[in-house]
Amino acid sequence: MADDQGSHDSTSAKRGISIGPDDWPEQAADKIVDLVDRVKGYTTDNAVAAIRGLIYGLVALVLGAAALILTVAILVRLADAYLPIGSGVGDATWSAHLFIGSLLTIVGLGAWGSRRGTGAPKKLYLAVIIDVIIITAVVVVAIVDAFV
Repeated sequence: MADDQGSHDSTSAKRGISIGPDDWPEQAADKIVDLVDRVKGYTTDNAVAAIRGLIYGLVALVLGAAALILTVAILVRLADAYLPIGSGVGDATWSAHLFIGSLLTIVGLGAWGSRRGTGAPKKLYLAVIIDVIIITAVVVVAIVDAFV
């Protein structure tokens, strides 16, 4: 009987030894997951955001270029049809190109002149006003020519 009590005492002593809290495997797994998430945040998430921005930027650039080309082509066709030079569509295409090119050049020079301004881009506004005056003058000449 003494042996039974002695062996019982040794097993209870072994149970009393603790190497840490009972949930240490869960805490260790949480720390590893946190570390992996932090590394992912520094590397993969930033790379994905940069690639996403690059792709969206390229798509916007291609769509913007296509829209610009189509807009200029439509403006040249309209100017060719309605400018009071020549007798119809295709007679004075050079004048349509000259007209649209000069309007775009005036706006471009206005934008170039206002690129370093600290306040409102006054030169760009002036260029747009000059373009509106030119377009109005051409429309008035066309209306007068139609009635004469």
